[in-house]
Amino acid sequence: MEGRSESPPAIGSERHNTLPYTEKHIHTTKHKDALNTGLAHTAVLLGFFALVSRLLGLVRDLCMAWLLGGGAVADALVGAMRLPHVLRRLLGEGSLSMTLTASLVHLARQTQGNNEPDMRALAYALNIRLGAILCGLTILGMLAAPWLATLLAPGFDAAQNTMTVTLLRICLPYIPAAFMAALSMAFLHSINVFWLPAFSPVLFNCVILSFAGLGALNILSPAWALATGMTFGGIAQWLMQWLAVRHLLPGTAKRYPETDATKKHIFTVRYAWNCLRPIPAGMLGAAAPQIAMLLAMTMASNLGQGHMAALYYAERFLELPLGFIGVCLGMASLPALSRLAAQGAMEQFMEQLATALRLTLLCILPAIAGLWVVGPRLVEGMFCHGAFDDMATHATGAALLAYLPGLPALAVNRPLLAACNALSMTRKTAASTIASALMTLATGLVLLKCLPEKLTIMAPALAVNTGMWVQTGILLFTVHKALHAQGIPPNTHWLPGITQVLRQAVAAVAAGVSAWLLLILVQNLWTGIGLAIVGGITAWALVLLALHDADFSTLLVSVRPQRKYIRHD
Repeated sequence: MEGRSESPPAIGSERHNTLPYTEKHIHTTKHKDALNTGLAHTAVLLGFFALVSRLLGLVRDLCMAWLLGGGAVADALVGAMRLPHVLRRLLGEGSLSMTLTASLVHLARQTQGNNEPDMRALAYALNIRLGAILCGLTILGMLAAPWLATLLAPGFDAAQNTMTVTLLRICLPYIPAAFMAALSMAFLHSINVFWLPAFSPVLFNCVILSFAGLGALNILSPAWALATGMTFGGIAQWLMQWLAVRHLLPGTAKRYPETDATKKHIFTVRYAWNCLRPIPAGMLGAAAPQIAMLLAMTMASNLGQGHMAALYYAERFLELPLGFIGVCLGMASLPALSRLAAQGAMEQFMEQLATALRLTLLCILPAIAGLWVVGPRLVEGMFCHGAFDDMATHATGAALLAYLPGLPALAVNRPLLAACNALSMTRKTAASTIASALMTLATGLVLLKCLPEKLTIMAPALAVNTGMWVQTGILLFTVHKALHAQGIPPNTHWLPGITQVLRQAVAAVAAGVSAWLLLILVQNLWTGIGLAIVGGITAWALVLLALHDADFSTLLVSVRPQRKYIRHD
């Protein structure tokens, strides 16, 4: 009885290893269930804010399509916003914070006693140094705007290029604000505060929608209004998260003797530079989707007016499932993966990673089936208004369908990147991005020559898919090699099994077929789309329940109201 009253031993401890097999198995199983449920619960929380943000972003893009259409002005704005938009997706989806969060979690785990830095002082040190670097780069960017505009859209004529340069200079101040917001996000994630960084994109979209209103009222030119809204939205994101960091981060309350304070300051500054050192490789490793889509836009600029805008609008439909699924699971799993890697608990590390990958596939497969069936009708219903004509609608729908085969790679690459960052494999991820970019460019050039003229709008999107599958394969191999180096046997199964994937694929096919039948039966556009979405989700859930899918059960448990938040650290 006395033994039962004690707290359970930590996994890996000496006492845990002396437990009888049955008791150890029960304890390990409960620990895994807590990890899986905690991961799913955090992902659902992040997914809720991502859903709200993506819906507001869709409203933002509807306003842009209504105000500008798909012509020369829209192309100029897309070209000007492309670099800030790539960085917004890169930073807002946690690419910078992945590297920093892993560093901060390892720091909190490994430092002891007087060597433990003041986290608030570290935040100030990082903000000052990163802010100074970014301000200098932004000034250089404004001076180099004509060359940047030519690089981003080499197919523009003189008038479009001039307009792009002006709009690019308006958008560029967004870049330092986005970096500083991502830095604050890393500190908040390191102390398990997820909801506030997840809410910040909602604030960004609200700000840019308010400026779109100024454009609709002719107070500002529509293109100027949207570009200015991007800059001010980024500033609002940064200020909100920085104020939270100042309030929530622990700081040293006691006063040190002067010599100790000097040593502590030197240690904090040194660690600040150590945190910044892996950022270039870490960001490059996480930037493969953005670089691939940037290359796709560059290729599309040579296809004629409206093609860049068509790719942009098609990407907006991808952001909803990718932000809701892959990005949220990547963010939710990173702190726990970093702690487990620092502890050397590789069995729990593999379990956490396997759960993230299974949940990603569970949710992304029905999204692909749904977009394949409903996507073109959504483009027609949502964008075919105002200056957005039938030609732009057809081009956007074709680009959307071309992107769909690459969605699984785009989704699972986020949890894989989280695992690589937790294992300090940032250089390997950077190499995978370079390989992905080269494959995207080579595939795009080949497809542009081989595809018929009517299908050339699909070439850049198909090239992105090829590049992302290449990076996913490299990341899988990188994680496998890293686990093997940690002493994990090569035949250890940490990837989703074939049976699990087949169950999820069957459910996704059922969702797609149900949505297709409902679209055929119901003639009204929006009624048919609504019923198709509801019917597809219902068919997907019923099939998974009938097949007794354990991951779906975990997902259901995570969305129930809970009295206590289950932390997965």
